[in-house]
Amino acid sequence: MMRRMAVFSGVPTFLGMASFFVSYILLTRHIVELPNVVVLLVSLGCFGLGVLGLSYGVLSASWQEDEVGSLLGLSEFSINFRRLVQGLRKKPPASESE
Repeated sequence: MMRRMAVFSGVPTFLGMASFFVSYILLTRHIVELPNVVVLLVSLGCFGLGVLGLSYGVLSASWQEDEVGSLLGLSEFSINFRRLVQGLRKKPPASESE
């Protein structure tokens, strides 16, 4: 789980931070005139992928202690995502005293 989280979250997060440095170099050396919104959207997209990568890392892990998960965890992800959705659907009713 930690390896998947590091890869699927670490790479996009690194790219999000690198986008600031790359855009700074492009702007200061007058290579390309980038609007601020482009830098914002690129970095925001990369950081968003990092958050999705964290979620995938957790959901793609084998939650059974005696089972070893697969390399990418695709089958574990489908099982755990189904469990998550079922758990969210079975939300207990709110009490009237609150």
